[in-house]
Amino acid sequence: MKRIYWICAAVAAVTAAVFAGCVLTGTVVITAKVAPDAAGESINITNLDYSEGELEVNLNNNATFKDYKDDIRTIENIGFYLEARNNLFAPVTFQIFLEPDTAANYANTEDIVQSRAQVVLTELIIPARESVVIDWNESMQYISGLDEFKGALETGVFSLYPAAVPRDAFNVTIDSLVVIVTLTGKK
Repeated sequence: MKRIYWICAAVAAVTAAVFAGCVLTGTVVITAKVAPDAAGESINITNLDYSEGELEVNLNNNATFKDYKDDIRTIENIGFYLEARNNLFAPVTFQIFLEPDTAANYANTEDIVQSRAQVVLTELIIPARESVVIDWNESMQYISGLDEFKGALETGVFSLYPAAVPRDAFNVTIDSLVVIVTLTGKK
C-alpha cells in the first residue's frame, strides 16, 4: 500500500510540475513601430549615406519584451509590416539591413555596410511610382538572415538600414514599418 502511495505521489508531483511548466511557458508577439517617426511623419530616404536612413529599434520600451527578456527560450519568427512608396520612374529592389551595434552609425559606402550588417529583408520589388503594403505573412518570403536577427533580438536594441537597388537612384518613402517578433518564454 505504501508503494502505491509513493507512486501516486510521484505521478502527482510530476503532473504538477509539467502543468506548472506549461502554464508558465508562453508564446507572445512583440511589435515595435519603427515608422512613422515620433512626430508621425513618414520617413523619406533619398541619399546614398546609410547614416541618414538609420532606424533604431529598442524593444526594451515594450512592456511584454521587458517581462520576457531574461526568460526567452526561443524566437519563433520575425516579420515586418511595411508600407513603402517608390518615388522614382523605375522599379527598385527594396532591402533592410540589420546592425546589432546601434553605435556603428554608418556614413560609409555600401560595401562597408554590407560587410558588417546583415540583410534581413531582401528581393522586395517596388514598381515605379507605386506603393506596396506587405503584411507579416507576406514578409516571410522576403526574410533573410534569420539567425543574425534572432541574435540581435537578445539585447532588444538594434538598427535597421533601409536600402534599394539601384543605390544611385534611391527615393523611397516608408509610411509604416513595424517589426513583429514571436517568441516563447518562461514566465
